[in-house]
Amino acid sequence: MLREVLDTLLDVFRMRQYFDAITRLRQVNEGVRHDVAFLAEARRALLPLPIDHRPATRPSPFPPSERLVLPGLDHKRLALLSTGGSGALAALVGVGRALEEAGVKPSVISLCSGSAMFGFPLAAGIPAEKVAAFTAGLRPADYLDPDWKAVASLLPTRGRGFAGLLRGERLEAAYRSLLGDMTLGELPTPAYAPIWSVEENRLEYLGPRTYPDVPVARAVHMAVALPLFLEPTALGSGYWCDGGIVDIFPVVPVLDLEGGCDAALCVNCFYPPGFAGEDASGWQDRTASILHVASQVRTCQQVELARTNLRRLEEAADVVMLEPVSYDVVRGVGFYRQFMNTDDWPAFMKAGRRDARRALHRRFGAAAASETASSVTSTAA
Repeated sequence: MLREVLDTLLDVFRMRQYFDAITRLRQVNEGVRHDVAFLAEARRALLPLPIDHRPATRPSPFPPSERLVLPGLDHKRLALLSTGGSGALAALVGVGRALEEAGVKPSVISLCSGSAMFGFPLAAGIPAEKVAAFTAGLRPADYLDPDWKAVASLLPTRGRGFAGLLRGERLEAAYRSLLGDMTLGELPTPAYAPIWSVEENRLEYLGPRTYPDVPVARAVHMAVALPLFLEPTALGSGYWCDGGIVDIFPVVPVLDLEGGCDAALCVNCFYPPGFAGEDASGWQDRTASILHVASQVRTCQQVELARTNLRRLEEAADVVMLEPVSYDVVRGVGFYRQFMNTDDWPAFMKAGRRDARRALHRRFGAAAASETASSVTSTAA
């Protein structure tokens, strides 16, 4: 019996879980200590009171449409890819607006976690202006449904069956009001998001070639089902969670499921630029050094896979990477804040449009296309 207990506690593959728990506790503690306002925001989101007020409508985050000419993308397949990153990925709506202004329709959209909330509606053919109005107009009560009964019964039931504070049914209902009964197989633009099987510990990609009959609103729900925060979602004979806990920057849908692309526009709001790791230099000289090691161990596998995926994509296509919202915005408690509070989403949308227009113009605008053509001619000569 003692041997079994020790085997469980000291299993080397559980060390990452321990470090993960240590890091999350530290982040929450530091976040609350340095930002008491977070507690007030969490209360308003999860326990709204009649005295809480919020604007009924928000102005459009976008200026009047301005044409963007990109001859360098003529007759080319452009894929749109995004990391996860909670509400920071509202920036994706702005990227969608920039593509609309350029008259470019992505050949495939690869989403992850929070970006599914913004990318699936774009893939459904809904204009960015309308997606912006819908998502920025969401109130916490529209998509947050705490399961207080399950929380209250944690001790009596010894936690049996509990896996998340939020049920997620209200989120799915909100998106059904926008998307109706459209299924993944009916999407005008193929779109995918990674999901992770609880029972079998494996990753799949939810999309038109894999699960064509799943409603798009259910796909949004499944894509953001983060363990402990939002409970797993039933599909088939099992339960599934947000696959971003494994693959934060999925390229498989683009390169393997949909046959590749000529160019890729990528949005990263979860890690430092280029998926660089955070700098922990000097960790050994800091108080509680193990906590700083823990944060590195917690993310090592995920960020390394993201780098590998980026290299793979760069070998197959012309890649443009955007970082319209600093990853610092969703570090620690910021991740939960940007999900529970939509106040910053319009600003993220503006940033996404601005950065996408600039980057696309530099890479595929008239001057860039002319320079590329001259280079090709010189090489041929």
